[in-house]
Amino acid sequence: MSRIFRWTYILALCLGLPFGAFAQDYPNKVVRILVPYPPGGVVDITARVLAEELARTLPATVIVENKAGAGGTIGAEYVARAPADGYTILLSGAATHAFAPWVYKQLRYDPVKDFVPVTQVSEGPLALCVNASSPVNTLAEFLAMVKSGGATLNFSSNGNGTYPHLAVELMNQSLGVKPLHVPYAGGAQAITALLGNQVQFTLNHIPVVQGHVKAGRLKVLATTGNERSVAFPNVPTLKESGLDVVASAWFGLFVPAGTPAAVVERIAKASAEAAKSPALREKLAAQGDELKVQGPAQFQAFQASELAKWQRVITSTGLKLD
Repeated sequence: MSRIFRWTYILALCLGLPFGAFAQDYPNKVVRILVPYPPGGVVDITARVLAEELARTLPATVIVENKAGAGGTIGAEYVARAPADGYTILLSGAATHAFAPWVYKQLRYDPVKDFVPVTQVSEGPLALCVNASSPVNTLAEFLAMVKSGGATLNFSSNGNGTYPHLAVELMNQSLGVKPLHVPYAGGAQAITALLGNQVQFTLNHIPVVQGHVKAGRLKVLATTGNERSVAFPNVPTLKESGLDVVASAWFGLFVPAGTPAAVVERIAKASAEAAKSPALREKLAAQGDELKVQGPAQFQAFQASELAKWQRVITSTGLKLD
């Protein structure tokens, strides 16, 4: 072996060793799951239960940190700039990785180029609700009302660019109607408006409406998943009723671009193992969410389809948040 060849060979080994050894060694320190929303919310609760299970299946010490603001984009940008080593993981969903590039004029990260999708974790269909005093009792009656009412009807949402807003816009496009959007500062306010008959309907997250439905204050006419909701199994989906409307609030794990493939696979496998936990499934069910874990390739394809779908919806509304 010539001296030049030998040194080239040694250099190649030195350059390659850290990556291979690192992936093989992972994890050997604390893993952080970053939630880009405030503590105590649905995403935060999911993250903390998932962290407990990943601590067992990785195994490692797994902690949850919150970095909220700007619809989740501050936390997402933080993770995009974090070291690509698998020790900072983002738990987020459509708001940061399907809506944001079309909603924000100056987004400081690219939801595709700056991240590697690891696995989807959950999905939560929304529920189409009217006040219990409404004369509308079925989805067919609701559709007839919307088509005849036009802009004289209004609906409440949790704010501009939120899932409850954009899911209705998706439905509007399918129906060719345009009821008036009344944005509020959150789910509680949106429901209060519906309870007070200030608006005619809302398409909102199941955890937000479930208590009012059980108490008889609201009626659920449909849900927005691919399949019927576990929370409302007797209620039809918009899709099965012939509408091209599927809008489930999904969440998943992302790591910074450049994270070694072996590390991504390790996290994905640990997540799949964690998903076998009854505690995780039960906690999600209590929130109206459903467990859905799939590998990196499937999750990447799903995110791409979501980006395309919501681009069409958001562009048609002209919505911009900055």
